[in-house]
Amino acid sequence: MNTPIHVLILNGSLKHGDAPSNTEEVTTMVVDKMKALADIETTVVRLSDKNIPVGLEYKIGEDDEWPGIVEQMQKADVVIFATPIWWGGRSSLMQRVIERMDSFDEGTVPGGRGSLLNKVAGIVITGSEDGAQAVMAGMMEVLSFLNFTLPPQCCTYWVGEVGMDPKTDAERRRKNPAVDHMAEGTAKNLVYYATLLKEHPQKV
Repeated sequence: MNTPIHVLILNGSLKHGDAPSNTEEVTTMVVDKMKALADIETTVVRLSDKNIPVGLEYKIGEDDEWPGIVEQMQKADVVIFATPIWWGGRSSLMQRVIERMDSFDEGTVPGGRGSLLNKVAGIVITGSEDGAQAVMAGMMEVLSFLNFTLPPQCCTYWVGEVGMDPKTDAERRRKNPAVDHMAEGTAKNLVYYATLLKEHPQKV
């Protein structure tokens, strides 16, 4: 019997709690399509509700919740990094995650970068104007360096038109077949490579 594929979603939305999130909605599109292909177990972390102090260390103070997120990353087969675009770049919360992942590179996390080998990364990006390609490129460089496997077309994104009311983004996105097509492709590729690496892991 095949074991489930564990998917960790790091949602970098600036919204808190159960507030509607365009980033979450597009991520859910991808995950739902993954569930149609395989046995998927998901854990969602909304970063805005976590205490993640500024810094580069593995743990910064007793209230630091980053070590718990690291533990979830190490258990996951797929990690989806989901972020809105703010002023042309990834959200401050996603940037905080990238900065704190420096602890993998420095070896202060047991196993260092090697503990991220055989894990597949996916990316979801939403925004009201342009910038998805640049945000994607910057994130892919970091994730590749940290030993994540990046499948072909591992990103699904939506950016609205310049000058349109951001409140209408979700409605217009749902009518756009390209977003659904991207989500389907991302889902297939994440499932394929996660399954491949579970069956044939690379050696550290």
